[in-house]
Amino acid sequence: MKKFAIFFSLCALSICMLPACKKDTIDTSLPTMRLTPDRVSGKTGAQVQATLTIHAPNGFKKLETSKTINLVSAFGVTSVTPQDLGDNNYRYVFTYTYQPEEVDKLVGINFHFEDGKGNVAEKDLTVDTEASPTQMIYSRTWKLVSKLWTTRNPIEESLQECEKDNRTNFRRDSTIIVNYGAVGCTFDGFNIFDKWTLSDDEKTFTQIYHSVFDPRKITIEKYAVKSLTKDKMVLEIALDLSAFGLSNKEMFLYTYEAA
Repeated sequence: MKKFAIFFSLCALSICMLPACKKDTIDTSLPTMRLTPDRVSGKTGAQVQATLTIHAPNGFKKLETSKTINLVSAFGVTSVTPQDLGDNNYRYVFTYTYQPEEVDKLVGINFHFEDGKGNVAEKDLTVDTEASPTQMIYSRTWKLVSKLWTTRNPIEESLQECEKDNRTNFRRDSTIIVNYGAVGCTFDGFNIFDKWTLSDDEKTFTQIYHSVFDPRKITIEKYAVKSLTKDKMVLEIALDLSAFGLSNKEMFLYTYEAA
């Protein structure tokens, strides 16, 4: 009798395990996808790539991408064609440029794949965008709050009263707009500011201007970027003041704050 009880117990245990066995069975005919990496971060204007690899035993029907910003659809669905690697394997390399308007927002790129029998697989790429130093510059109106003459002994503040209400916009298209304010300096408007740039290594700020009296007289000023945030910019430049009996490398530290 004891042997029969053990036998029935084993049978009951086997029956109970059957659904679990079926649940754990993997359908190898379904498409599988891998996205590398699945999360990226970078500065505005830079490019990044993510590689999507697909195995689809039933072949390829379609691959679509879509984008959301803060969980809201940013544009419609786009159909793309992956590279056929053979043996029902596919690869798609996705290239993305970090956008200025997406800084500090939740951005997602969805990849939706469908095989020849209508089976679906999906992957999502999370994009974290940081403001580049270039964007920090063109996104603000700047006021000059200090102009330290650091090679003087002692160090001298050379910012004039008439400069304190000046406002400068280093615009996204590299042009420069200067508002001299209500209190003008003697030589305001004598120079026309043409262009500004920030070097690729983000260490050199350049501004170019020409004389209003002679457009052929062009000045190129190169500043070393000492620090830069969205609210403050500190630039250093060496000026040639030998015409005034001083050295040809007088150092000045310009501090701008967001107005």
